[in-house]
Formats: sequence, C-alpha cells, structure tokens
Amino acid sequence: MRVVWINSNDTIAPPQYTVTFACYEPPEEFDAQKSKAIVGEAELLRFLYVINIDADDLKTGSRVLYERGYVEFANIVLSDERLVNFDLR
Repeated sequence: MRVVWINSNDTIAPPQYTVTFACYEPPEEFDAQKSKAIVGEAELLRFLYVINIDADDLKTGSRVLYERGYVEFANIVLSDERLVNFDLR
C-alpha cells in the first residue's frame, strides 16, 4: 500500500493524501487500481488504524511520509469486500 502526500508543499491547506493498494492477482484479472483520497492527518491515521497498520509501522511510516512525501506499507492484505467498502476496487 502506498500513501502519497499530494500537497506537501502547501503549508496552509490541510494535508491531502492518496492511498493506493497493489493487487497481487495476475494482471489479466484486474483493471487499474483506484486510489482513495483522504483529507487531514487525523483522517489518514483513522484509516490506517481501521485497516490494522501496526503501531510501530505507523510511527515509522509517519516519519517517512513527512520526510519523503510518500510511504509504502508492505504486506497489507484486504479482502475484496473490504476493498469495495473503502471504494478501492
């Protein structure tokens, strides 16, 4: 899963993020992956909590996100049903 801070250069506006999941199925079985737009740090942290990002990974990931403008979390597995619920499929 990749989180990108899309307006990291704007110090006034609330932070805006996109979240994208990589699909592990063979390429012929899926279309382009959708991204989820999230506005605000609190909303991003809530989303990451809901999908069960480990607290240590979240701490490290937050630091990387603010340093680089993006972060990737490996091995985040969501069922097709949860991807649909989050409007990611």
